[in-house]
Amino acid sequence: MTLNDYLALFPGATRDKPRFMALAEAVLQQVIDLFPLIAQLQSGFSYETAEGVQLDQVAASMGLSRKDTAEGTACSDEVFRQYIRAKLALWRWDGTNKGVPGVLEDALPGSTETDNADGTVTIVPAGTLPADAGKLFPVPAGVRAVQESE
Repeated sequence: MTLNDYLALFPGATRDKPRFMALAEAVLQQVIDLFPLIAQLQSGFSYETAEGVQLDQVAASMGLSRKDTAEGTACSDEVFRQYIRAKLALWRWDGTNKGVPGVLEDALPGSTETDNADGTVTIVPAGTLPADAGKLFPVPAGVRAVQESE
């Protein structure tokens, strides 16, 4: 929205008051000038765009660490991002079988999970996992995960 869009939101009773509208314009212009800075701050605190130490700090705010990945502290930013995506998808899982495909798609697109009807599920990851499958994929309590490669 532009400054004029915001000023148009004021009621008609105040629009014919030049001093009031000048004050409103001055205050609103300062807020509008902050929008680019706010956009930069958002990208700096997003795990999708943060890099290096900043990515570590964003992950730490979620209780995650590079050492939890398969590569440990030598983990690259992209692998760490994949790990964060997988953990966030798992945390959003509602615990139902219907929710599993969505979690798998978010965690590692193209992965599948098959119920073997013997107390195990077979997980076939699409690509390289950034951590143990049992830590990344939705597996119901009391069920053992068996990981297979593509």
